[in-house]
Amino acid sequence: MSGHVSALVFDFDGTILDTETPVYESWAETYRMAGVEPVSLDRWLQDIGKADGFGLDVRAELCEQLGVDALAAQLEERRKSMCDEMVRAQPIRDGVLAWIEAASSLDVPLAVASSSPTSWVASHLERIGLADRFAALSCADPGIAGKPDPTVYLTACAQLDADPTTALAIEDSTHGVSAAIAAAMRCIAAPGPITKSMEFGHATIHIGSLSDLDAHDWL
Repeated sequence: MSGHVSALVFDFDGTILDTETPVYESWAETYRMAGVEPVSLDRWLQDIGKADGFGLDVRAELCEQLGVDALAAQLEERRKSMCDEMVRAQPIRDGVLAWIEAASSLDVPLAVASSSPTSWVASHLERIGLADRFAALSCADPGIAGKPDPTVYLTACAQLDADPTTALAIEDSTHGVSAAIAAAMRCIAAPGPITKSMEFGHATIHIGSLSDLDAHDWL
């Protein structure tokens, strides 16, 4: 699979950093604190990788079950604090740094394409010291379609002046892989703890983590 790659585009949540486990677990615990059965992981997975507002609205569902218009401020704050603490404890996923270094050594431009808003992605990339490694950041901000729509991938490639047909995406979710394939990109699926049970038959290759592959064989 080696050869000229015009760009290497990473998903963020679950791919660079496993933020998905903390988000799910913090909401599950919030449901329990409210005395309600948490949303099942199977149901959660139906929408993971999509932009906010497209699919399951976990906050609205909890409000409906509690018969309230909004969650109590204390409950909201506890969920946010719990999630933030768990996210900050997450290491950069295996193999990510090696792939970034390989791409840089080969002058392959790097970007992030995410269904999360820019504020979320940019702040975490800055926190973990990777913000300056990516020449482009394409996110599903308000008015921008999230995955499985290919817009964020096409935008990332356009920002890098890269041909999507020769670009490579790295993803962890079914919807993310679908977005990359719809953008005519090759896509490596490297799911995390939450997404490992998803279907990845449409990916170019499905692996356990990026450390399972030598980036130089692909870039």
